[in-house]
Amino acid sequence: GQASAAAMLLCLGIAAVFLALRSSPLPSIDDGSIQAPIRSRMLPTSTLPRTAGRGTAKVWASSPSTPCRRRRRGAMQSFLLNLGSLALLSSNKAGANSAADSKIAMGSASTGGEKAIAAQSGIATRGVILDNADFSGRDLSGVSFQQSIVRKVNFKKADVSGASFFDADLYGSDFTDATMKGTNLEAANLEKVNFENAILEEAYISGNTNLRGINIKNSDWTDTFVRKDQKQYLCSIAEGENTRTGVSTKESLNC
Repeated sequence: GQASAAAMLLCLGIAAVFLALRSSPLPSIDDGSIQAPIRSRMLPTSTLPRTAGRGTAKVWASSPSTPCRRRRRGAMQSFLLNLGSLALLSSNKAGANSAADSKIAMGSASTGGEKAIAAQSGIATRGVILDNADFSGRDLSGVSFQQSIVRKVNFKKADVSGASFFDADLYGSDFTDATMKGTNLEAANLEKVNFENAILEEAYISGNTNLRGINIKNSDWTDTFVRKDQKQYLCSIAEGENTRTGVSTKESLNC
């Protein structure tokens, strides 16, 4: 905020100086009746006060310093414009860095409540690499792990209800005893993921989700939407009963 305000004041100051320079008249000479703008042209001396011995000579109406003044003014205008551009770029960069820092501090995640990982740890969770992280027992409800690489991560007894793992790589992660109500697992890589005794009520797994080698022993899949072919595969490996809901895995899948 302070950087943006300072940059804005600097730009206003530069604009004021630029306008002042632009509106100032060029140096002029007095021909006896009017103030005529100086131009680099040759005038007969009859239009100027005579000098002894130079009655018929021609002289430059403009002084040698006039082109220099113009060049200096043009250079000053260019300098001010460049300075203004640099100030705006610096302001934009500062704002971008501030926004990036804010995203990191807030977890760069879509959260459903104040207890999300974004507010707890300051770790970015979306579109990042979180291999081998330990989120066991954490409240990650509503957090977005969308398109992140979260391989072999510990989610034991974590609450990831309403969280999004859309298009995330969860290879080998452990969701034992996790609560996953309404969790989005669409298009995620769930190869060798452990869902033992997890509650996946009303979760979403349809789409190109890789279920190869997962463990769903004692898990509860009540009202979870899966494709027909996915359901057939899950039913072929389903076994046990969830210790928290008392619902058997096959029953929850309507096998």
